[in-house]
Amino acid sequence: MREQVFVNRVVSSELSCKTQTAMRERVFANRVVSSELSCKTQTAMREQVFANRVLSSELSCKTQTAMREQVFANRVLSSELSCKTQTANERTSVREQSVKQ
Repeated sequence: MREQVFVNRVVSSELSCKTQTAMRERVFANRVVSSELSCKTQTAMREQVFANRVLSSELSCKTQTAMREQVFANRVLSSELSCKTQTANERTSVREQSVKQ
């Protein structure tokens, strides 16, 4: 009986050791997986931030270009109107002078 009790204790101790080892290995594996996921998440977040900055920069550039084009178009239009106004004023002036003469 004593031998059987001793054998049972040894077997129990071995099982306990194997169980603890398996649990430690599992905890380590979970930490590695968690670390890898965290790294992938952080990388994805950095990539998204970069993509957002690039998109923002492109939109800003397009907006600035559109604004410059609008300013240029407004200047051309203003110049054309000014020219037409001057031409009309000159015609009126010529008519007024010919009427006076």
